[in-house]
Amino acid sequence: MLNWYLQSGTEGDVVYSTRIRFARNIKEIPFVNRYTKKDAIKIIEIVENIISNLGYGLRLIKLKDLDDITKLSLVEKHLISPEFAYNKGEIGAIAINDDENICLMINEEDHIRFQVISSGLELENSLNLAIEIDKKLEQLIPYAYNDKYGFLTSCPTNVGTGLRASVMVHLPALAKTGNIKKVLEVVNGFDMNIRGIYGEGSKVARRYLSNF
Repeated sequence: MLNWYLQSGTEGDVVYSTRIRFARNIKEIPFVNRYTKKDAIKIIEIVENIISNLGYGLRLIKLKDLDDITKLSLVEKHLISPEFAYNKGEIGAIAINDDENICLMINEEDHIRFQVISSGLELENSLNLAIEIDKKLEQLIPYAYNDKYGFLTSCPTNVGTGLRASVMVHLPALAKTGNIKKVLEVVNGFDMNIRGIYGEGSKVARRYLSNF
């Protein structure tokens, strides 16, 4: 199977990719913004011990074992965030498969952030696969969960499902004519967020518009 970024998916002339992301934390370990380096190492060890049982051909790689070119490649493929790639070198790790459509970031903003990426518009299929992975992970790792609030996360906006669904779209005509601002205003009215090409805090590139 080709890597997702080498495929031409549904509505591929407009929709570059679909991403489903879940944010999860491990029970009784402090959140990333309050944990110690010892906690971070423990989290990597927990994931490393269960990764073979999770399946999907995932292999764990520590960021400190990757060179800068490889990190940049992962960022450009939208598999990891730039902040994670360059700021978590000593305490970060990823679990990724050969097709590069499944990637777990360990010790990013949460203990575990895993995502499923597909070429084109594939929200339903990507969501089903992500839910499948989440259920298997939950059987292997004790999640931080509250009966009232749902899954607990470092950022309050992710508390509950910890889910974010996004598509990256290519809208050259709207950008060229200057009508893109009007579209963004309408989209915001539907409780949707517009993010830059590399996620929150990054700029919208001329080629892409993304809810990353």
